[in-house]
Amino acid sequence: MSQQEKEKQLRRFVTEMRMMEGSVDVLNQRLQLLTSSISELRLAQGSLRDLKGIESGNPLLVPVGGGVFMDAQLGDISKVVVGIGADVSMEMDCEKAVEDIGERLQGMEQAQGAVQQQLGQILAQLESHQGMAERLSMEIQNAFQGAQ
Repeated sequence: MSQQEKEKQLRRFVTEMRMMEGSVDVLNQRLQLLTSSISELRLAQGSLRDLKGIESGNPLLVPVGGGVFMDAQLGDISKVVVGIGADVSMEMDCEKAVEDIGERLQGMEQAQGAVQQQLGQILAQLESHQGMAERLSMEIQNAFQGAQ
């Protein structure tokens, strides 16, 4: 391969690596969002399960943010309001809500696994490109130094 072809291929590798790094950033952001959503759904599911065992009228401390809590009393939780997307909420039985959250959790975890797999593939490809780019760079440098 000629020196000019090596330089052209090196530029192509660098361009492809930049594109892959952009994809890695996007996938990492998506993974963070999925992880956050999964944590939130697990918390909601656990809270509903815990509250089912408590009688109506019992006192609760409700977090309002910033480490601040206020006193409240548990009402009837046989029906709960669940967000179903696009700023739309729906009232459903507590048991049905727990099931719904479980199904959503399963979907989120599958999506998380798919994103992790894509991320792994791109990182492996990026590592391969880096190795080839380093090898080409060394060849170009050695040829340049040998020409002087």
